[in-house]
Amino acid sequence: MKYVIAGCFALLLCACEQTKTQGYYLSHPDELDADLVQCQHESRNTYNCNEAVKADFMRHHQP
Repeated sequence: MKYVIAGCFALLLCACEQTKTQGYYLSHPDELDADLVQCQHESRNTYNCNEAVKADFMRHHQP
């Protein structure tokens, strides 16, 4: 039972971060820049960091 409770608690902690898509970041360039700096500073590799990197690439390589 304690493993089930620990698993549920871990899921809750992971679900607390608001996920942002590449499209979201392209619509919010200030937030994109701030999240990129935070991801690089903390050496994070999360879903949001990956989406921010992809959005940054698209921002600089679109015609």
